[in-house]
Amino acid sequence: MKYAKQKSMFANINITPLVDVMLVLLVIFMVATPMIVKGMKVNLPRTHSGSANIAKKDIIITITKNDRLYIGKHLSTFTEVSQFLKENPKAQIIIEADKTVAYSMVAKIIDIAKTDGIQKIALATRNKPSSKNNLF
Repeated sequence: MKYAKQKSMFANINITPLVDVMLVLLVIFMVATPMIVKGMKVNLPRTHSGSANIAKKDIIITITKNDRLYIGKHLSTFTEVSQFLKENPKAQIIIEADKTVAYSMVAKIIDIAKTDGIQKIALATRNKPSSKNNLF
């Protein structure tokens, strides 16, 4: 008597293509995430000290060389900045001012922030190329 061989289904799942896709996505996000900036593009002054990492929750206030004021990428006025900061008193702000902006503009933003109860204020700069003997 012959026994009929039953063909069984292959029960294993091949996860190699899934792993490949996940690794590609991971690399894409690792490359793209540092490029995400909430502020406008300005020519920041250079300093020797290191720059801090910007967190997603930080509020970026940008002053362009044309003295335009932005909260993130939204064009604003001084009164809008004040109102926005009053609504977010525990926020940390980062001021990105073009290197040609008058000091009085930056001082005015700092004054508004302090008046509205902001405790953490940072000024954004770019790192200067290192030179051993030249400090300025």
